Amino acid sequence: MVIEEIAALVGWLTGSLGVLLVGCAALEAIELIELWIWRRAPVPPAPRRGTRRPFVSFHVPICSEPPEVVAATLLALSRLDYDAFEVLVIDNNTQDDRLWQPVERQCRELGPRFRFTHLASWPGFKAGALNYALGQTAAEATLISVIDADYEIDPNYLTDIVGRFEDDTVAFVQTPQDYRNWTLGPFFRMCHCEYWQVFAVSMVLRNRRNSILMHGTMNLVRRDEVVRSGGWAEWCLTEDSELGLRILAAGHHGVYVSKTYGRGLLPFSYRDYKRQRRRWVIGGAQQLRRHLGLFLPWAKGDGLTLMQKLHYLQGWLPWFRDGVIVASVPLSVALGAAALCGLARPDVLAGPAVGMIAILLQLAVRQVVVFRAYLSLPWRDTLGAFVAGSSLTWAVGCGWLAGLTGREQVFQRTPKRLQQVAGVVGAARAELAVGLLTLLLGLAVALKLGRPGGWTAAALFAYAALFLPAIWMAHLSARAARDAASQD
Repeated sequence: MVIEEIAALVGWLTGSLGVLLVGCAALEAIELIELWIWRRAPVPPAPRRGTRRPFVSFHVPICSEPPEVVAATLLALSRLDYDAFEVLVIDNNTQDDRLWQPVERQCRELGPRFRFTHLASWPGFKAGALNYALGQTAAEATLISVIDADYEIDPNYLTDIVGRFEDDTVAFVQTPQDYRNWTLGPFFRMCHCEYWQVFAVSMVLRNRRNSILMHGTMNLVRRDEVVRSGGWAEWCLTEDSELGLRILAAGHHGVYVSKTYGRGLLPFSYRDYKRQRRRWVIGGAQQLRRHLGLFLPWAKGDGLTLMQKLHYLQGWLPWFRDGVIVASVPLSVALGAAALCGLARPDVLAGPAVGMIAILLQLAVRQVVVFRAYLSLPWRDTLGAFVAGSSLTWAVGCGWLAGLTGREQVFQRTPKRLQQVAGVVGAARAELAVGLLTLLLGLAVALKLGRPGGWTAAALFAYAALFLPAIWMAHLSARAARDAASQD
């Protein structure tokens, strides 16, 4: 009787896992279906020069950044084809004087519109620095623009965008996060393609229903809305999108302009690439935990429409899916080993196999539809984006689970220069261990159990297919670091 009850429980768990994964794949495919129906999604509003010249306060938060990188950012700001603006550079928690003092000198040289503040010890990470800047903003400033330390912006940025605020319902305008070092090698090109699909596809579709994300740079937001919303959330690792969510929930509008006006630096190593994504994912999970009431079907009194809720939830869905995959690894490995030893049915992982295959198919189809049919990019970029995205499965899944725990998280900044790069194994140790474990276990099941164990082997191979691409990304990252070192 006990054995039958255990078998029934296992069957329920594996069946539920399969249904959950298939459901994730189906819901993620909705965006592809929408994109396919529209073929060429409606073009976001074009830049619009205004008749007024509102005063803009640029906030540039920095922490232990390379002075030469910040210098290029500030020089680009000084060349703006606009006269009504100020630049507040807030350096927080930088302990090395050699990093912040050159930036202070440059601000003095650039003139009175550039103001520098060094906060030796300041809470709240980036959000804390931005809240400090909010308190130092010029009284006449009506718009705020956050610019990351590595972004070099176009001289026409303000003249092209400020006209959007002549519509009183518009609270913020977002332009793409783009990158200038993607041509340095295959690693950077693959990362860029994986990033770019968000701005080329998802943001365009979300813009149709006033559901765009406010990102951490290259945006303009009304100062009054930032203040009215309570400022930047120092409890959240993604204070930018969290503020945008609150602004939309208050019934205001955000506009996405798809033209690139600024380019920053991609992470210089695979480890930094994963850490950056993990921070974003934890921030998303923190937002969902804090603002869950906004998304409940019976929620009342908020400004989020049904479609806004669905777009936000769909945006978090891939992270939830990866969390499910990571959380299910111990169960699947244990059951695969049990099947191999004759302690469980050979097809015990049939449910997860169906779910994992559905996930892989959805990811593969997505790359073809987005990069080949929609963006008309070559096959190498299609495959590159697939490999780069798959390589993040473990980092994203672990980040999502960590964010849901509610434990205090640490903001990890992304270095703006090449640092000492971990070896291939060091950069992808967890993915290598789990990927090889599932691959070898799948091979053992396939060889010993044959066709009856086909579903179980397929499930284990699918796990390996999502985890092992991290090895290739770590290899490309290490090779790029070696090439850079040899050039120096």
